[in-house]
Amino acid sequence: MIDAPPTKTGTTARTVSDYVVSWLRANEISQIFTLPGGMIAALLDAIHRDGGVRIVTMHHEQAVAFAADGVGRYTGAPAVAIATAGPGATNMLTAIGSAYLDSVPAVFLVGQVQSYLLKGDRPVRQFGFQECDVLSMAEPVTKAAWRARSGAQLPELLDRAMTLAASGRPGPVLVELPADVQTMPVLADAEPNPSVPRPPEFTEAEAIDEMLDAVASAQRPLLLIGGGAHAARAAGRTRTFIEELAVPVAASVMALDVLPAAHPLRLGMIGMYGNRWVNHAVAEADLVVALGTRLDFGTIGADVTAWGRGRTTFQVDCDPGEMRRVRGARTITADLGAFLDAAVPVARERRFPDRTAWAEHLAGLGAAWPDTAELPDSPGINPNSLVRRLSAASAGAAAIVVDDGQHLWWACQSIQPAEGQRFMPALGMGPCGWAFPAAIGVAEATNRPVVLFVGDGAFQFNIQELQTVMRNHLPVKIVVVDNGCHGSVRQLQEAVFDGRYPSAVHGYDAPDFVKVAEAYGMSAASVSEPDVVDDALRWLWRDDREPALLHVRVPTELNVYPNVPFGAPITAMEFRAPIEEAR
Repeated sequence: MIDAPPTKTGTTARTVSDYVVSWLRANEISQIFTLPGGMIAALLDAIHRDGGVRIVTMHHEQAVAFAADGVGRYTGAPAVAIATAGPGATNMLTAIGSAYLDSVPAVFLVGQVQSYLLKGDRPVRQFGFQECDVLSMAEPVTKAAWRARSGAQLPELLDRAMTLAASGRPGPVLVELPADVQTMPVLADAEPNPSVPRPPEFTEAEAIDEMLDAVASAQRPLLLIGGGAHAARAAGRTRTFIEELAVPVAASVMALDVLPAAHPLRLGMIGMYGNRWVNHAVAEADLVVALGTRLDFGTIGADVTAWGRGRTTFQVDCDPGEMRRVRGARTITADLGAFLDAAVPVARERRFPDRTAWAEHLAGLGAAWPDTAELPDSPGINPNSLVRRLSAASAGAAAIVVDDGQHLWWACQSIQPAEGQRFMPALGMGPCGWAFPAAIGVAEATNRPVVLFVGDGAFQFNIQELQTVMRNHLPVKIVVVDNGCHGSVRQLQEAVFDGRYPSAVHGYDAPDFVKVAEAYGMSAASVSEPDVVDDALRWLWRDDREPALLHVRVPTELNVYPNVPFGAPITAMEFRAPIEEAR
């Protein structure tokens, strides 16, 4: 490895690395996530010497990037992750892609070989050690991917990166810093210029009036809220709008925490694995106002014609490309926050009819199809009941962060968010291994307890970050739901492949998670019987500042219900067969 040339003795010129520290401070970045490497050594040294920005060292670059993703999702502001050249940068790409698909703001700084070692037009695969064309790989899954070519160029490039990540539909930006550029001087008068992007005001008063007129005249109206409420940093304004209209609310996976569980207008989750009563409620509605949701297949079902039949749909979203699924929908292209800033005062001056009969009907649907009754005769611990009990025990957590797999859908169906508590999945990419590093990011950013709800398979993707939790003494409460398989794939194999289970069951196994946690120095316990779950949760929370792991065994054969077959409307939900028939 060729070291970066030293700066001249006695020079007072700021280097690029020194400037990055100033930029982090100016943008109120209190911590960066990283794993060291030679091609970012100068940058890490500058951050360390300054001492004002916390360096959170992790054990895999994918986890580094997922941790920044978690902070961005929680705060709505870009977080920063740093990785070295070559494998360090490529290891982050899955996490960068996940942030892009889920509209999460972040800035990723990656090292690169010295500028004079880049292969350029040479007819070789690689010229410098660890050289890799990460920019070309990152371009499809970022809002922009740039290389800094000089110290003079860097200040403006970093300011653009931070602004772009947070503006419009948020997303990640990648900036590549060759090792020699990191030691170049910047202009003496260069200073960071933090910019908080402000969306243009929404001025289409007639569109607001049209929507509110439709709400006032509808007999069975519903609101449908999506992840745009968080992406636009408008969850509070969304709640205000809901309460002004006094209309019941269904939520997509990404917006289940906009209203707390106790809110009288909160119904639950719509979608392919949604709450049975919510899917029926939406099907019966004569008006749906969709705020910050793409109305994708996972939300409204693949039978889009059935969705659009017999009702009026309004859709507010910032991305016009996402507004072509439902024919005949009245689409309003706008930043959701800007729209609500204009719409809330107008709604406040209106009076909307009381719909007691509609509310009572929806309450009846919920009573007829409770989420905890989807697996009524299952042996062992009922996952939906587990989630409800976990919610009750975890009201003090800043967030409940959930990974991908069957446990995700059980959590979405049954989560009961406390007031102000975030419920955080990652859905677009559906990446196993996301939630643990993301929970670490949230715990670092908030200095509050965070719950990780993760399956046995997904936990093993980034299990090494137990060391990060223990080294930094982070209050992460880990609940590992262990069904002894990759459950989502096993459920698919049962339905489509005649019950053959290669890799999902056969060839899969997991360690003793209690022993693994204890090997890292973490307190751990295991539970497999329903009657001791509450005691186990009290153990988990016996000290809210201490990390701990609770291993929960559930039956392997459990499936997620309801389950909408692909191509069907969202009301065509499968029921669980009686256990005797299933056997």
